[in-house]
Amino acid sequence: MSPWETLGVFAGVPAGIVALIIVGVYGKSMMHQPNRYRPGRPWDFDPAWYVPHPDAIVHSSAEPSGPTTAVGGASGEW
Repeated sequence: MSPWETLGVFAGVPAGIVALIIVGVYGKSMMHQPNRYRPGRPWDFDPAWYVPHPDAIVHSSAEPSGPTTAVGGASGEW
């Protein structure tokens, strides 16, 4: 066996296997960067409000200031 064949078998084959594993694990993320917000970058997206149950929002005309909507969240005003 020549030195090049020995180098190909003992270095090239393992390097090829490692390269295939790396491409299998990171291939999709290397080709496609997700379109998502990163801290420090400008916000270019339309605002969206999430209401899980829109029919659960209470509308009342008894309030003098206008209709009441559902409250809650981190303030704990349930």
